[in-house]
Amino acid sequence: MCGISGSINHPHRKYMDSVLQSIHHRGPDANGSHTELVGEAKVWFGHTRLSILDLSEAGAQPMSSRDGRWLLSFNGEIYNHLDIRKRLSDNFRGHSDTETLAEALAEHGLPWALQHLNGMYAFAALDRVAQKVYLVRDPFGIKPLYYHQRDKSLFFASEMRALEAMGVPFGVDSQGLASFLALRYVPSPLTLRQNINRLPPGTILCFSLSTGEVTLERYVQPQRNRFVSSLEQAVQAYQEELQRAVTRQLISDVPVGILLSGGIDSALVAAMAKEAGHKLTGFTVGFGSGHNECEIDDAAHTAKVLGLPHRQVTVNEDMLWEALPKIAQSVEEPLGTTSVMPMWYLVQLARQEVTVVLTGQGSDEPWGGYRRYQMELIRRYLPQPVSSTIGRMSKVTPLHSRLPDFLRRGVHSIGQRNIASRFLLSYELFTADERERLIGHRGVGNGLEEIQNWLSWVDLDHLHPAEKQMRIDTRMNLADDLLLYGDKISMAVALEARVPMLDLELMKFVESLPIEYKVQWQKTKIVHKKMAEQFLPKEIVHRKKKGFNVPFGAWSRTVWKDRVASVLLDRGSPHLEYLSRQAIEQIWNTHQRADRSRQIFSLLMLALQFQTR
Repeated sequence: MCGISGSINHPHRKYMDSVLQSIHHRGPDANGSHTELVGEAKVWFGHTRLSILDLSEAGAQPMSSRDGRWLLSFNGEIYNHLDIRKRLSDNFRGHSDTETLAEALAEHGLPWALQHLNGMYAFAALDRVAQKVYLVRDPFGIKPLYYHQRDKSLFFASEMRALEAMGVPFGVDSQGLASFLALRYVPSPLTLRQNINRLPPGTILCFSLSTGEVTLERYVQPQRNRFVSSLEQAVQAYQEELQRAVTRQLISDVPVGILLSGGIDSALVAAMAKEAGHKLTGFTVGFGSGHNECEIDDAAHTAKVLGLPHRQVTVNEDMLWEALPKIAQSVEEPLGTTSVMPMWYLVQLARQEVTVVLTGQGSDEPWGGYRRYQMELIRRYLPQPVSSTIGRMSKVTPLHSRLPDFLRRGVHSIGQRNIASRFLLSYELFTADERERLIGHRGVGNGLEEIQNWLSWVDLDHLHPAEKQMRIDTRMNLADDLLLYGDKISMAVALEARVPMLDLELMKFVESLPIEYKVQWQKTKIVHKKMAEQFLPKEIVHRKKKGFNVPFGAWSRTVWKDRVASVLLDRGSPHLEYLSRQAIEQIWNTHQRADRSRQIFSLLMLALQFQTR
């Protein structure tokens, strides 16, 4: 796991050291830099290294292939790189996965390499013969990659701060702002920052050194195969696939642990690791026994059942408030997920003992763990006139303010026949009326466009709408929200976080399953849970989901009330140049009598982002 950066056709000596220093936290073990002329183009690749595989100089980057054709700056892990080596020539200098990729590019080319990689990655590759630079992000977007292109110049980096160090101008992107207010995050390729793009998951950017032309191509293909055997056979096959996935992701030359919540997903990963002969130390964060959201006791029970060492950290409201500005600075983008706060302390706890952790993240989307998929199931069985009537009534009759947020969104969306628009409404952070009051228009930025783009990519008529939504969420919401903050927060302390649930071979199997093996009315993660019962007690498998939640709603009405109000409403605050103070105050006042935690936390993180620039 590392930090990558680079530029094409831009003087580098003035900023090279500051660029590498800006992402030093991602790779504190070493850094490297390489500059050369290719034709008339000046190419600079930079790299900061967190040593995980092959701790020797043989793994140093930027790295050239033996034949000299390819230059590589790589961030991530290729879990099957030893298998790939069996298809390549011998005489490797070391045992790093970066060298494996460099030689795969040299012997077989980029399309072949991407077809065979199983891992998480973002990399830049220079083809000296074709005079092209390629930027690549992994199929699920576990690793981020940002870029800026103008004229015949290209800038790229793992984090936006490195682009800023290269002199890329930062402004506020109005489309990105609208997207955030609609979705709670900004979907790739936009960001909140004008001039800064985020490479979408499963995408190649090709930059021609001779012409400066940029093309984008999605290299991943949707799963079209269908698993046709029995439920029992699906459970057995899933156990085998998950076991292989976890075993693959245990590869490391440094200590490995696990971020252990009180839920099923991380517990199951820990159980699979134990089956592979690894008793991983579990790390848990919580808020103390006085809070229902606290998972420490549940996680401690899981660790005891599995016989694992267990470490824990308890945080309080003052600790989290103190950390918020640092968190906002680390994630670089506004993300409206409260779990980013305890994650800050959890990764610091883990980093005291290990360099790599496995996580249970990434199972809710492909396995149907969210309530919005239940709404799609309901809609499928409602006659069209009934769903249309519900939808019309919800527009003209305000829903009760005390209804749960997910239910309000579900009712608003249920009458919408257009599938992309319906999905957008099911995610909606602020309603169209609220967006108009906040920013003066009802637009959704690139939100609807990107949902439609992923729908067109899925393009499988036989899929249930809920299944289409699950596939989109796995590549859009997950990549540009949860995985994004997971990367930024963990790498802020040089901790590599791996997500076995998104192993590529495993996901091919999961997405081949019929929907009734994953989600049914009032049932979620069906095969996932049924298999877990073979390794975990039922009280763990069926424990009520807490979802890494934070008591933000209660705190923002009590101990944090004045603090939050000050950030959101103080006149002269930079975010008020773009958002209506009156509209924010109206939402804030509503929150004092009916929970609008999702909206208030998102506005808080947005305001803090404006303060960090």
